[in-house]
Amino acid sequence: MYKEIKGFLENVRYIANAPYEKIMLLCGVVLVLLAFLRLNGLKTFSLTRSPNWIMLIVGFTLLLGSAIIFVLIREERRINRKATIEKGLSFSFNELSVNLKVGEIQNVDLSGKNYAVVLPANTTFIDDCITDEKSALGAFFLKHYSKKIPHEVSKDIERALKNHGYEKNENDSYPPGATIILPKEYNTPAKCILTASTIRRERLGIMAYPSTICECIRRIFELTADKKIEKIYMPLIGSGHGGLDINDALLFILLSLKYYSKQYHHIKSIDILITSKDTSKLKDVYRLQYLSLLEVKK
Repeated sequence: MYKEIKGFLENVRYIANAPYEKIMLLCGVVLVLLAFLRLNGLKTFSLTRSPNWIMLIVGFTLLLGSAIIFVLIREERRINRKATIEKGLSFSFNELSVNLKVGEIQNVDLSGKNYAVVLPANTTFIDDCITDEKSALGAFFLKHYSKKIPHEVSKDIERALKNHGYEKNENDSYPPGATIILPKEYNTPAKCILTASTIRRERLGIMAYPSTICECIRRIFELTADKKIEKIYMPLIGSGHGGLDINDALLFILLSLKYYSKQYHHIKSIDILITSKDTSKLKDVYRLQYLSLLEVKK
């Protein structure tokens, strides 16, 4: 008796936890069958040619509804298994649209006044990366601020760090994730944002960590909250000199954007630029679309 009751309760729990389209399907089948049955006494049933039309209509409605819901919301329909970074990928997190595109940060259109470009720096902020055309920071600065390199840029960055309340530590570095907006003379007209996504350490060189990426994203949202910035362009941070696997770096960026977009709603669009040489390093990029399935729309 105990086993029968336990088995019954397990079945009830299974049905209760089932997706609602399955529950609708089950109820629909039961109602359609009952519509054609007539109770003879307390123990016997018989088929009838005159069904209970109310049961029949409700049953077919549930069957049709379960089929429609299944087609509309099943995950396979929302995941494009042929998606590639070359064609671009988009995600929707709350009110934020995130777009992965192939391109180089120094060549994007920054003509919007409510635009901003985010450039990765290390915790010293001022070093040879500014003149390294192979880095996102260097390529952008050499194209847009070549006349200010190196002395004027160094002074302006130091002044901006001080104005944002950052002080150097004993290692002559700033905190990981430190984020600043450069003075308005650096506007293109988009604002220029620097964020310390990598850590420079003696003997270890430049390193990036998932926690640093998350902190950078948090500070970007926080810093731009009252600046009327609606669109941001940024390269893939953490995977260059930082040494993080490009797939891991992208995953942590997307997870951070998903999380902080719930708290901050001013940024409407973020384009993440992947260089053409890095596209081959992205493995099964379509799987990242599963992140959008975790989001509950408002």
